[in-house]
Amino acid sequence: MLSYLEALTAQARRMLQDPRARKQSSRFIEEWLDLARLDNLAPSPRLFPGWDAGLARDMREETLAFFDDVVWERRRPLWELLNAQVTFATPRLARHYGIEPRGKGLSRYELSSVAGRGGLLTQGSLLTIGGDDASMVTRGLFILTDLLRSSVKDPPPGTDTTPVPTGPGLTNRAVSEKRVADASCGGCHSKFEPLAFGLEKYDGLGARHEKDEHGNRLREDGNISLPGTGKTIHYRTAAELMDLLAGNERVRETLVWKLAQFALGRPLFGSDRDTIAGIYASARKAGGTYQDMMAAIVLSDLVTSTRTETD
Repeated sequence: MLSYLEALTAQARRMLQDPRARKQSSRFIEEWLDLARLDNLAPSPRLFPGWDAGLARDMREETLAFFDDVVWERRRPLWELLNAQVTFATPRLARHYGIEPRGKGLSRYELSSVAGRGGLLTQGSLLTIGGDDASMVTRGLFILTDLLRSSVKDPPPGTDTTPVPTGPGLTNRAVSEKRVADASCGGCHSKFEPLAFGLEKYDGLGARHEKDEHGNRLREDGNISLPGTGKTIHYRTAAELMDLLAGNERVRETLVWKLAQFALGRPLFGSDRDTIAGIYASARKAGGTYQDMMAAIVLSDLVTSTRTETD
């Protein structure tokens, strides 16, 4: 006879085979990355004259198809969402990314030989969070809060947060470096803006360039201090940055936090930290897939304690 936990595990695995589980999982990536934001995206017609709602739909479909491929078709560890060398694009989106298009609809593209593409952070659906100016503030804050599970205080009241424009000899990164070095700003900005240095070559709509509109050469190298490593690591390319993030234990555990919050429909608190660590350890041992994480969440105290309280 199966034990209670064995029976519960079997039921959880069975339910994850249901097509409805696959459909429900797409809600996770949509809510986490706020893909509905793309419906109202209105970039500057001057900077992006070719933009229309169709490209926004293509970006959304790319991310959903990419997620489905990693999670369901290939059943890879969830952290490979950050560096998987594959994507899905329409011919128009492929051209937007500088990739030779093929087919008529959404097609699968291998990216191992495509510079600067691979993983969620290089997709237009996410890169557009930086707005027209490809803000390193917004992009860096996403990495800090949504991947490294950290935070910074809001700027003091009255602080001028108007973006400083780029110009000849002054790239987006150079503007950011000035803020980081500033005595009144650097205390906070140094914690998140450098996290986005590897994304400077992507403009506000995620197209990749070697130079900006002023002719300034753009960079994708940088240094990153990841929790648990105890050291600052230099990376040369955006691809190396993606690999560093995907391989970091803190980032991997954060994905469990995000998934648990989605599954439970409530925020997590400091008191949940040990339980989440246990869920991550269990899921990692099992393979680290979305299915492994969901099963570990169902078997955890996050769910069993709630069920006991309501029985």
